[in-house]
Amino acid sequence: MRLIMISVLLLIASGCTPVRFNERERLAQPDMQFDSSPLQSEVEGDVYSAREGATAVFSGGGGGGCGCY
Repeated sequence: MRLIMISVLLLIASGCTPVRFNERERLAQPDMQFDSSPLQSEVEGDVYSAREGATAVFSGGGGGGCGCY
């Protein structure tokens, strides 16, 4: 069991690599996200933020749980 755990940890750690500062801009673009339907996720995020009153937490904007911005 210990051998399996060590193997898994080594496998996970080998996938990590530092990203240079000039590569971060490209990786942060919307087309580089793993999301298959970005429009649906954006709409769901708006609904979630309005319903939970978490607008200021995720988007930095104001507003309350009523859905008013």
